[in-house]
Amino acid sequence: MKIISNKREGNKILLEIEEDYPKFSEAIDKTLNEAGKEMNIPGFRPGKAPKKMIEQAINREVLETQAAHNLISDLYPQIISETKIEPVDYPKVDIVSMAKDKPLVFKISVDVYPEVTLGKYKGLKVEKDKVALGDEDVVKVLENLKTRMEKPGPDGKKPEIALDDEFAKKVSKFSTLVELKEEVKQSMLKDREARADSEVKNKLIAEASHEANVEIPAGMIEHEIDIMVDELRSSLSQSGLTLEDYLKGIKKEEKAMRAELSKSAEIRLKGKVVLRAIALAEKMEVSEEVMDKELKGIADATGEGLSDLKKRLDEGARKHIEDYMLRRCALDFISEKAKIKEVDSKFSEVRRKADEGEKKEEEK
Repeated sequence: MKIISNKREGNKILLEIEEDYPKFSEAIDKTLNEAGKEMNIPGFRPGKAPKKMIEQAINREVLETQAAHNLISDLYPQIISETKIEPVDYPKVDIVSMAKDKPLVFKISVDVYPEVTLGKYKGLKVEKDKVALGDEDVVKVLENLKTRMEKPGPDGKKPEIALDDEFAKKVSKFSTLVELKEEVKQSMLKDREARADSEVKNKLIAEASHEANVEIPAGMIEHEIDIMVDELRSSLSQSGLTLEDYLKGIKKEEKAMRAELSKSAEIRLKGKVVLRAIALAEKMEVSEEVMDKELKGIADATGEGLSDLKKRLDEGARKHIEDYMLRRCALDFISEKAKIKEVDSKFSEVRRKADEGEKKEEEK
């Protein structure tokens, strides 16, 4: 195999390649044999007819075209390896020439992983809501739980329940209401802190993405939409619903829903691409020890042995996990380098709305 030309136009790679005729001839014979196994020729059992009779019964041009595509499919992994490209979509193939005793020449055009020009990603300034929790918030949670417990029984009578130590014993492992309140408070604080941290990280990704210059290929966006649809399908299944039920409920076709998801998918993808670029810029790597720890977590979650999981994962799946871990490292890095200002949540909301108003005015 010989790569005649290798050009990049934006996020598209254009290749022209030739393969020696003997290899093409082998592909023709292999394709002919496979076709012969499926053909019904009078007087012969399937796959037992002489080669010459099969050749006479089949269109030679169709045979050679199919053989060419089969050969190109077999060569594709080698082409990726030699050119060191990262395809993000299926390739488009055009056969330039295929003639007896001459090389097979073909062209491939394929969208590849985008190039990124990073902007500022260290010292990013974002605001974080201060996590606050009043006694009334805790009481509200317990009141809601009490209300659910006070539903009328089979006899129609509604039980009267008080928020006291007996209530605490009924709904928890604690023997006093004070202990239960403290447990609920700590749980709520932990949840709110996690949400605040998540919001900060989303802001940092948005800031780093805004500073970077990158164009996302259409094929990547379609793939990300597929992921988002699968996530929605999984979420709905937990409530006993199907995607079809959901679409009927909102009176929308899946095609229209996918179109609406396009912008969100592009934004999400840009964040992923930028984080990966930051990881590469900072020369971050995933050690075998760290990878094993991650795989162990996956194996434990699925009830699978670590060695079995490693055997099952192909190179593509392992690369997917490694990319995720690199993005996570990059996000931790920009979080550590960021200038995070804690603000009262009400002030933060007012400021956010003001910023959105200013942005709309600028866009007019």
